[in-house]
Amino acid sequence: MKRSRPASILITQILMLFLFGLMTLGLTFSFLRALVLYPWDLLSVRAVVFFTLAFSLMAIFLIYGVGGLWKRKRYGYWLGILFLALVNLRNIYMYAPTMYRFLASNELRSDAFMILAVVLQSVMVVLLLVLLLKVSFGKAERAFFSPSLDEDRV
Repeated sequence: MKRSRPASILITQILMLFLFGLMTLGLTFSFLRALVLYPWDLLSVRAVVFFTLAFSLMAIFLIYGVGGLWKRKRYGYWLGILFLALVNLRNIYMYAPTMYRFLASNELRSDAFMILAVVLQSVMVVLLLVLLLKVSFGKAERAFFSPSLDEDRV
């Protein structure tokens, strides 16, 4: 008997598709721009290594990560967790200076936009952290990827 896909897995898939899709489009655009404007610069070792590594990582996360989550493979589950962990680390790294500036200001009346930005960033960081914990330790998520659910899987 197949179980329905947990909402946290579906949210992880959508986030992976959205973020890695946009990053792949941006990387492709920069590659094509360099190909048109500076074709000889693409032959440098640094450019070849950068674009090879970047396109390889994008393919791994898009094909194996999203596809593995879609097909209920264990490697998709772990790539999804790795993706969520990296997103959380990036958010904390980017959020820390904003929070420090907000807390370090001695003014009692801060700018309204600064307060709104801090509140929205705080909510997003907490939601992504909760999603990471839910996917990592949730019983429904682990059961969704257990091999005993489908008899026809090899």
